[in-house]
Amino acid sequence: MDKEADNDLQPRHLFTAPWEPVVVRRGDALGLRALADQFADAVAPDLSDRVRDGRWVTIIAWCLVRSQAVFHASGGRSVTTRTEQRERYAWLRPLELMWVARTIALAKAHETNRTLAGQRSVRPWYKCGHVTDRFGLSEDQFRAYRQTGMYGGYRIAFRKWPGMTVHGDGWTPGSAAIKLAKWLDTKLGVAQPSWPLKADDGEQNSFPTPDKRSLGKEHEWWQRQWKAFDKGGRNADENTLPRQKDDFEVLPEYKELKPLVFGNDLHGSRREKVAMEIKRSSATSHIEVCEHLSRAFDSEPTIKLLPRFARLADAGMEAMDFVASSLQNESSVTLARVAALPKAAGICDELLAAAQDWLENAKIQLRHIRAADDFARKFPIQGASPIECLHALLQHHESCGGGLRWFVLRNGLIEPRTPPRVGSSRYRFRLWSLCRLATQCGVLPKMPRAFDAAEVDETSEAADE
Repeated sequence: MDKEADNDLQPRHLFTAPWEPVVVRRGDALGLRALADQFADAVAPDLSDRVRDGRWVTIIAWCLVRSQAVFHASGGRSVTTRTEQRERYAWLRPLELMWVARTIALAKAHETNRTLAGQRSVRPWYKCGHVTDRFGLSEDQFRAYRQTGMYGGYRIAFRKWPGMTVHGDGWTPGSAAIKLAKWLDTKLGVAQPSWPLKADDGEQNSFPTPDKRSLGKEHEWWQRQWKAFDKGGRNADENTLPRQKDDFEVLPEYKELKPLVFGNDLHGSRREKVAMEIKRSSATSHIEVCEHLSRAFDSEPTIKLLPRFARLADAGMEAMDFVASSLQNESSVTLARVAALPKAAGICDELLAAAQDWLENAKIQLRHIRAADDFARKFPIQGASPIECLHALLQHHESCGGGLRWFVLRNGLIEPRTPPRVGSSRYRFRLWSLCRLATQCGVLPKMPRAFDAAEVDETSEAADE
């Protein structure tokens, strides 16, 4: 047996757990997320709650076009296999993170009021002089950025919106992405990279060609070549940076964006119709918006059922938040004590009424609708005591909820499983994102009264981490 083979038989320590703790989000507390997405697909197709700033669409288009030329110069061509897609993303990821750093550098006091995935790591990396590797992210965080980062959140736009990528592959810039990228490139001024945008594959001398030593260290290559990434200039904030979360002004590039978000294609037309209906309504709350859409699209069974699902989900989450607030910082609290609190009766009465209303009226065929049926059936008839209602809620949460459990019921005691927090994200249907994009594209003159800045903090939490 040769020495190399003999070494393979020696005992070794294999670390199967990551060095960094894996963050599991509280997420889908009632197990209704898949059904909520069905309703969202009916009113805001080819969108997600993470696609909430048209400027990031422009920035990612620029990143996609810029990284495409470098990917080709490094020898990459196809993106049909997972391995090839990982290689393609390796050249895109550094640009995403450099735009996060650019925003931190130029936005000054307003940097925290923008959606910047990874900012908690990138901020100290930038402010301490780039002394750590991978923009301050751990190896696991850097690898996971493909899902948690900006491209991961906006990928649906590049796969589904017309002209964003070739054949909707999500990687190869299409005519629309190239147009957006060129618009942004002209606004960068001194921060513009030294080589032309979208250089032809044959123009190998137009920028430094990556060599094999750059593979696996693509972030270091970009830092060497785009040294002016944090330089400003006239109107750099208005024309180049992600917008503040409570900024609902029309974007300078709206003429390029509007045909993509609210175009003549089937789903673009639907998004515009829904946005216009919300504008016509006098709704002052999310549930009122759902009720208006139900009336406006009463010929469509899914949308007609929307307010009943919203009521059921909101009632369930209101009860979840009530239990969470009752725990405060205690290690446990009795179910009987929580059920005896003054607010318990009203919250439980609404949950029981919403469950009964759902069971009596939700009679359509819809994917995942059984999840809501099962949830509603957990609750006894109206008039049941709060302790029965909350007991059923806690059992459902533990057995059917998605993500990390908020708390568990053990021998009459409610025990927390997550740190305390005020409020939670509710089941929504991309309506805030839709209306924000509509204001940025000039479809709506202002953000509807039903959607205020408070909702931003709830639904964008994942993106900011």
